[in-house]
Amino acid sequence: MADKVETDFLSQVKAKSKGALKWFKDLVKKTQRAAFPASTGRGDLRDQSIDVSTSLGRGSIGSMYFFRYQAKWDDILPYWDRFPLIFPFAPAKGGFYGINLHYLNPTARTRLMQALIKAQGISGNMDENFKLKLNYNIITKFPPAKPCIKRYLNSYNQGGFFKIGGEDWAYAVGLPIQKWKVNNEEVFQKFMNNWKGL
Repeated sequence: MADKVETDFLSQVKAKSKGALKWFKDLVKKTQRAAFPASTGRGDLRDQSIDVSTSLGRGSIGSMYFFRYQAKWDDILPYWDRFPLIFPFAPAKGGFYGINLHYLNPTARTRLMQALIKAQGISGNMDENFKLKLNYNIITKFPPAKPCIKRYLNSYNQGGFFKIGGEDWAYAVGLPIQKWKVNNEEVFQKFMNNWKGL
């Protein structure tokens, strides 16, 4: 039942907090090697059984992904995240729409995850194949999720999309993986004040 999955998720958040930093460092190293593969190559990642995709489509909906991104409108957007942590929820021309959890602080991310799990009646084990049932109507029932909705272009991904299995979601939601590119400091500061709950 969904209540059990929600309870399991919260238990993992608490249990995995000590190992989260090492997990984060390993994930960033893998992402950087994929984005700049000259020294190690993509084969190194395949040898480590890392699940990396070159593009995301309908089959990716409801899974969690981490990737390095170069925004198309790099110098025009007031701010954007170089390392999105997303759940794709709909295909788009040349890419997809997704929820980037980094637009919420870690506490709010956990609450949103709880709400999405509980609302959908999902059952099963939170393993590498676990998915959320997501679409725009489901997501927009939860107001905190609305600013997280972003469109991404597959061609602006740098190094592939790293799938994070359900067993590692608890690591990912609580860590400062985001890296902001800021063009408008005033707009960004307003965002950060809201992000911190000030």
